[in-house]
Amino acid sequence: MNFAYNQLGSFTYLDQTEKVLLDKFVCILAQVLQHLFELHPSCWDQLNSLGLFDRLEIYSQKTSNEDTQLKVTELISRSNQIRDEYDQKKKKSSKQRNETQIDRDDPPPDDFHQLSIYPTLEDIFEPQMPYLRKNITTGHYKNGTHYLDIHFRLLREDFLQPLREAICQYMNDDDRSVTFRNTNVRLYRNTILTGTICSHVGILFSLAIDFETLPKSISWTNSRRLIYGNLLAATFDDFATSCFLLTVDDRSNIDKNGTISVRCQKELCDHKLMRIPPGTSFTLLETTSYFEAYRPILQALQNIKDDQIPLEKYILHCDTNVMLPNYFELKSEIDFQLLLVKNTEQCEQYNGGLSNIKDLTTWPNAKQLGLDQSQYQALQLALTKSVALIQGPPGCGKTFLGVRLAELFYHNRQRIAGCERPILMICYTNHALDQFLSSIIQKLSLQPGQVVRVGGRSTHTEIEPFLIQNLRQQRRDARSKNREISEKYDILRNIKSQLDDCQKFYYDCSQKILDISQLLRVMDKNQFLTLIDPILLELDIFVKHWNLNKGGIYCCRSTGIEEDSGTKAEESISQSDDDDDDDEILSEIERSQRMKNRIDCHKLNKLSSSDERRINQLFIEWLGAKHFEIINYQDKEEIEDDGQGEFQEKQRNKKKKNQIKAAAVLKEILNDPMISSTSNNNDENVNNLEEDEEETRRQENIDNSYIPFTLLNPKTEKEKAQLNTEQLEYMQRLLTTRTGLLSDDDVRKIENLCAKSLNKDQRQALYRYWLYKYVQLLTEEWFRLNEQYDENHQILQELWLANDRSYMDDAFIIAMTTHCASRYQKVLKQIAPRICIVEEAAEVFESHIITAIGERIEHLILIGDHIQLRPSPNVYTLAKHFKLDVSLFERLINNKMPSIQLCEQHRSIPMISKLTHHFYDIPILNHPSVCNRSTITGVSHPLYFIDHSNSEENVADGVSKRNSYECHYIIQLANYLINQGYEKSSITILTTYMGQRQLIYKTITQSFKHLKGIHITVVDNYQGEENRIILLSLVRSNVEKRLGYLAVDNRICVTLSRAQDGFYVIGNFHLLAENNETWKIIVDKMKEAQLIGSGLPINCANHLTNQLICHHPNDFLKRPLGGCGSKCETRLACGHQCPLSCHNTSHIKLTCQKPCSKKYDDCDHRCEKKCHSGTACLPCSVMIALKMPHCEHTSDIPCFMRKTNQLDCGVLVAYTCPLGHHVQVRCCDLRNQELRDRLCIHPCDFTLKCGHPCTGTCSTCLQGRFHCPCDQQELIVYVCGHSKKQRCHELGPRCELPYIKLCNHSDEPNIRNNISKCLIYQCMRYCLNRCKHTRCEQRCRAECDRVPCNEKCTRRFDCEHYCNGICGEPCIDCLHCRDKNLTKDISDVIRGQNLRYATFVQLECGHLFKPDVLDAHVESFKEKQFLSKGFIRVDYPRCPTCQWSLVKCKRYSSLIKMIHARMENVTATALTLSEAGIDTFGLAVILSTLDVKLPTSIKTIIERNFAHQRRRRLTKLFIHVTELFEKLSNRMDIERDKLLRAVYEYVEKNDSIFLTRQQWSDLENEYNRLFLIDRFRTAKESSELDYNELQIETINDILSTSNEFTQLACEVCNALLKPDEDTTDTWKSILPGEITWNDFEKDRLLCDGKWIVCVKSSSGHLLWEDTITEQSICQLCQQVNTTASYRVTGRGKPIYRGNYNRGRR
Repeated sequence: MNFAYNQLGSFTYLDQTEKVLLDKFVCILAQVLQHLFELHPSCWDQLNSLGLFDRLEIYSQKTSNEDTQLKVTELISRSNQIRDEYDQKKKKSSKQRNETQIDRDDPPPDDFHQLSIYPTLEDIFEPQMPYLRKNITTGHYKNGTHYLDIHFRLLREDFLQPLREAICQYMNDDDRSVTFRNTNVRLYRNTILTGTICSHVGILFSLAIDFETLPKSISWTNSRRLIYGNLLAATFDDFATSCFLLTVDDRSNIDKNGTISVRCQKELCDHKLMRIPPGTSFTLLETTSYFEAYRPILQALQNIKDDQIPLEKYILHCDTNVMLPNYFELKSEIDFQLLLVKNTEQCEQYNGGLSNIKDLTTWPNAKQLGLDQSQYQALQLALTKSVALIQGPPGCGKTFLGVRLAELFYHNRQRIAGCERPILMICYTNHALDQFLSSIIQKLSLQPGQVVRVGGRSTHTEIEPFLIQNLRQQRRDARSKNREISEKYDILRNIKSQLDDCQKFYYDCSQKILDISQLLRVMDKNQFLTLIDPILLELDIFVKHWNLNKGGIYCCRSTGIEEDSGTKAEESISQSDDDDDDDEILSEIERSQRMKNRIDCHKLNKLSSSDERRINQLFIEWLGAKHFEIINYQDKEEIEDDGQGEFQEKQRNKKKKNQIKAAAVLKEILNDPMISSTSNNNDENVNNLEEDEEETRRQENIDNSYIPFTLLNPKTEKEKAQLNTEQLEYMQRLLTTRTGLLSDDDVRKIENLCAKSLNKDQRQALYRYWLYKYVQLLTEEWFRLNEQYDENHQILQELWLANDRSYMDDAFIIAMTTHCASRYQKVLKQIAPRICIVEEAAEVFESHIITAIGERIEHLILIGDHIQLRPSPNVYTLAKHFKLDVSLFERLINNKMPSIQLCEQHRSIPMISKLTHHFYDIPILNHPSVCNRSTITGVSHPLYFIDHSNSEENVADGVSKRNSYECHYIIQLANYLINQGYEKSSITILTTYMGQRQLIYKTITQSFKHLKGIHITVVDNYQGEENRIILLSLVRSNVEKRLGYLAVDNRICVTLSRAQDGFYVIGNFHLLAENNETWKIIVDKMKEAQLIGSGLPINCANHLTNQLICHHPNDFLKRPLGGCGSKCETRLACGHQCPLSCHNTSHIKLTCQKPCSKKYDDCDHRCEKKCHSGTACLPCSVMIALKMPHCEHTSDIPCFMRKTNQLDCGVLVAYTCPLGHHVQVRCCDLRNQELRDRLCIHPCDFTLKCGHPCTGTCSTCLQGRFHCPCDQQELIVYVCGHSKKQRCHELGPRCELPYIKLCNHSDEPNIRNNISKCLIYQCMRYCLNRCKHTRCEQRCRAECDRVPCNEKCTRRFDCEHYCNGICGEPCIDCLHCRDKNLTKDISDVIRGQNLRYATFVQLECGHLFKPDVLDAHVESFKEKQFLSKGFIRVDYPRCPTCQWSLVKCKRYSSLIKMIHARMENVTATALTLSEAGIDTFGLAVILSTLDVKLPTSIKTIIERNFAHQRRRRLTKLFIHVTELFEKLSNRMDIERDKLLRAVYEYVEKNDSIFLTRQQWSDLENEYNRLFLIDRFRTAKESSELDYNELQIETINDILSTSNEFTQLACEVCNALLKPDEDTTDTWKSILPGEITWNDFEKDRLLCDGKWIVCVKSSSGHLLWEDTITEQSICQLCQQVNTTASYRVTGRGKPIYRGNYNRGRR
């Protein structure tokens, strides 16, 4: 046969004669095989394996001989017939074998306790079906071992079988890279291992997914691919020798860089994956089963002892005689009073006291408890049976009953012994648990701590305060109090530090020559001693330790040698010259002994720093290398500016030019195959290796070592600029030379490293050998540390679980999922709850419940409905043949255990509830409340099925389905219902497939945004919920007649029972009824009731006869407002007709747009305003001409004003102000004497001290005497860090906030009232500056050691968009959603970028910046802070746009804390007004002034400001200035009062006494002007001096001009008034005493460039310098009396000794 196979393969190479002979041979062969099949059909399998039939079939197609073709065709036909018979026999045999295995009852082959809960390679590649036994659904189990063994093996097989089948299919598929398809797994080809990560959950591996091999349409946002907990099988050789089983931990970066993080449990691969080189390409198979849901359950099953199964009598043996819970035996009285309903006519009042559980006659009746009869019976069953089963059909109140049970236990927790321990409440899903728990919390008004919700997957907002994570936050001292946890944290931190060191040392290998401490770990000590021999006499180890008598034969003779090191050192120096002589004296044995002693000397590994430095220098010289320092990106030194800025600038430019070249060289070094984890795959390099035979041999001798972690590569421009190109090029030449790597034998042969025969190339080869060994050493150390980290982290996780017991012990309810309960099995065993309530028990695997409840459970209450929900195994065979889909709830009911079925539904109207009645044996009754509900407006029927035949579509990723026709129909129907006036919260859209849900959501988001808010979900996630109107899309419609989930009765029951008042279903009901008996029953019911059709009948609520059947989604568009197309006939409240077409929404919110047109009673005009029904018409505003009563002008006035006598003439007339300005004013204003001084509206045009033009007028600025404040805003930053916007150039107080706190801790400092300055609060808690990549390990008061993270934030907003912020920073508002509202600067930043991956930092002021731009800005700020003479400017980094301080930006918290630390370390500060303690004017004087001279409103403002400690200084100044003006003589009353009135009006208008610097200057100028006027008038009246007319005219011009009255003008006036006196010092300041305006500026403590810190002293001085120059010196450094509290410096300024106070916790 082999001969025939080979001959048929060579057909194309034969000549004509040979082909004729081959035709005859094939005919004979076909006949022989036909006879052989007749005699021995079983030989077909062997012949088929040879591939002979395929060759014959190909040959028949190529030959032209018809006889041959006929013979071969007959043979192939017979072969196919035998093959079909063979397959049928094989299937029949397999079926019989499987049936035998299903019904087996033989003992198990091994103990399930010893089985691995993790899949092993033997499990995966097992050719036969594993040992399994069927779940006993009717009858009892033999014992605990029998029970646990069955459920353990079934559950383990449920997640293992899909993986096994997929791997076997993959291995058997010859063309697996193209044709592999399996619905249970997903395939990922060419996945690259990129490294490992030390995370808070243990060691993780980073994998890069190749998107080119995946469907392009995958939406990772909604995809179920690679979600947390999914199991992956990874192989790099198609499972020939490798199979790593991994679980997905994080996929948040998959959209950004295509990487996922996976965890490899030690039991799955025993850390073998750590030894796989990064860069290795893997193939991944992902199972759709959620492995993390199985692992803790299987582990918990093994932990249960066979004889400790709770309630074994009932659970295992199904004893129907269920007894009272044990805790009720001794104390059985309970109080129902708080559960009774209020007394009504239908309900008699219950007058009994305590009720006895054992005596049902003492209980209140059902009506008194507010229950129907079936609920009442269920309550009795739940309280009187140790195992209670309550079945609740849809809407019958099983959750309500569960809440009543919890309420009863809560109010009787002091009486019921079972409530002495917490009640355990468990569910299968988080959704069901949170829904049940929230109902209990609302009913009982429970507080956090009374209920503990365990688990981290809750999304219910009401449950959030009860989460155990939040309870942990309230007890943050748990870590410090728990010694074991604290120790484990220290161990992990230490291991992490060692891993960082290991990474750093590895990085050193390619950056610099290894130092001697590193070389000693791999270098032979004999060789090392020969290396240091030339300088041995100079080394400390020789001088202080080895240089003993007889040349140091015994180097470690006694410990006293080191103590007397000084003497020995002197002796050794004197003896060093004779050392050679000593060597000659020593014998060979003594020399050998000395060498051995020195090799074993412990000091050799602890060389002094001077020895290391000297030996390193020697080694560099020996190697023939240059001395280089390592390139370090993290240790940045601040260099003081020494005036060599030009030189430094040149150096920076030089580095910048080399950065591209340096980066390329660095990359080449790090990728070197000698020390890197991956080799260079460049084609050119490969060709070079093939051409160079010597290089090929060298590569074959290299056993590559590697460390699988990411190397430190330069990322920022600053780091790249720091690269030393020369150093990198030298290291490249050293490490990439073509000299072969030395072997161990070659190295051992080298005895003397200083031998002259050892040339430079040999020495460098030797160094590469040591480097190779050192990298190997680091590699092994890396693996060891990773294993230690993972092991200790697992222990820490267990300790945390145990620590959680402290939160649960005192709770009333502990709520968790069954999966979570299995993880907390040990903790629950210690807590020992006695009561367990299981909600939705029918959907829970039996193994989940048995692992959740502890052995001390005495009372188990199971609430559920197996008709609606059952457990959902992954493997259909296990459900069908092994009954894995039968829950404990259903099994106990099947075994006739006591149970109650609730039978009165309170949810749906009767028409809807009938849909599910046939599922139940007991008739379902309708509560009266559901019988008289209102119908659905605008729809003819409250229930209707819309039938169609539009085909479904496959979702590109996964097995989900969608139906575009149903999607559009459902959305248009929802829109129609909204137009009927229904709220979005009253409508729920349900689908049976996630793909359909995503399609509907996407369509609404894009085209029907007004419908956002309607709940859209899949049926499985809506279990237990209900809504008024349900719109259901069934999706399935195909020619293959496949129903999928719709064929499962449980899902049908849930699907049809969610609606209350309206239920509209769209689907292919012909397909459903034809292929499923349940659907046939339902569809027949609907046809009988005429509630099914191809379109939904809708009607107009206003015109009932106007109906429409919507056969197509677009038919709803014919009713755009929800009504028909007729004109709306409704009259609005105003009397006008509604302008809209027919609609069903209310007219209340409709605004009439028609004109009012009502005639006024007192004139002939009509109202011209829009309709304003309900309110009176406004007065007639028609303009009419009318003569004014007080002048001759005629003005146009509104009609309604004609009757009043107070008419103001608005005609403009000419007016000239005292300064000569010509303006137009109203006639009536010109006659008003009070306004005579305020009529001029000519612009002031004065330039204020701030540099801005005055925006006031001649009159508002008091003819230039008291200017209006600047209308601009300025930003000020205080030295504490707070920022504030104020009026430009306003002289205000210090920062008025009590303190500044950088952290987010809730602690508040205890600060006394009326402190003089804003304190810097110093928090002592651990810093919260962290993200999932890095974290600060310091306390808040210390500088952060966290390097700013540059990764993108992974948070996803409710709008489905991702945050564009930085990881660890506060999230920024969604840029997609506010795209139209973005400012131009932000739009410019994001223009041209892919917004999905763009990252920004949002500052406190709201401005956005790219991280690198902001980092460069802050770096520039740091450089500018350092001034000459050792001064540092007190300032904070500012926003580049608005200059707001960045004190709250976490990215720069280390810098801010460093600035605060400078303030803290200051011991002496320049004295300010607030610290001087000098009161120039007393409080009594101020109070007397307040009582007499100031207006009441001004007094109130002053009193309020005076009570404020930091405003008091400016308040006193204001009073002092007003007193100065009041003290002017009475001659100045008019001018003075005019000025003070303007000041008081300004203060009252702004409710503030803070004036601008210009206004204070105006007051000082005006005070001096008025003083001189008074003096001038006094002199004129007294005739003391004779003035000529020119002098008088000059003085009058100066004193009355509108120009600013300056000191020069004052001197001129005084010179004219007193020509014989010195007039240089006649200007009078309005400030008290010796105080200057600079003192007030300094007292504000602003970051205005004048506050500086002198760092020359050890502690630091805080100074204020008006102008900083090269000659500025620190006055505090020069003070003589250092013990004085303060003194006067050479400049006459007081010095305050003390620091800028910090608040302490």
